[in-house]
Amino acid sequence: MERLVAVLGLALLSACSTAKYEVNPDRSKPVLYRATDVVKWPVVDGAHQSPSDNARIYIDPSAKFDKGVQLGDGVKIASEAFIDEDVMLFPNVTVGEGTEIGGDAIVQGDVKIGKKVLIRGDAVIGAGSVIEDGATVGKRARVGKRVTLGAGSTIGPGSVIGDGAAVAPSKLLPPSSRVDAVK
Repeated sequence: MERLVAVLGLALLSACSTAKYEVNPDRSKPVLYRATDVVKWPVVDGAHQSPSDNARIYIDPSAKFDKGVQLGDGVKIASEAFIDEDVMLFPNVTVGEGTEIGGDAIVQGDVKIGKKVLIRGDAVIGAGSVIEDGATVGKRARVGKRVTLGAGSTIGPGSVIGDGAAVAPSKLLPPSSRVDAVK
């Protein structure tokens, strides 16, 4: 019986896992640029502009990168963010102020990450997802496409969140800092 449960659990995890590389609508893979090259591009109107194509990537000067980081066109990285080694940020990803993204994480296209978010290593965030301020995503977690993780929420290590899901904001946050607070 234990063996059957283990096999079914592995099958479920495989079925729910997010693809490593999200393809563009035309079925091509997004172009990613090495962060070490991007920071050498000329800055035009506040963005690093590729000398060979029209790619524009916004990086606050206080943001820090480790080796092997890859960035897509339209990525925006705010102040005091830290991107660990071998992270891939696909096109049009926004990384908020003070956010940390752990090694080998993959953040697919059109993802919005709020302020002071912690994404642990080897996590995969699906295209079109929103991770609100103060949320935490555990190591090796898989977050599907178009998922909303509420402010201050925590997704445990190895968790799998299916496409289109919404995780409520944490009730532990003070009311003044909650996204749904009425002002």
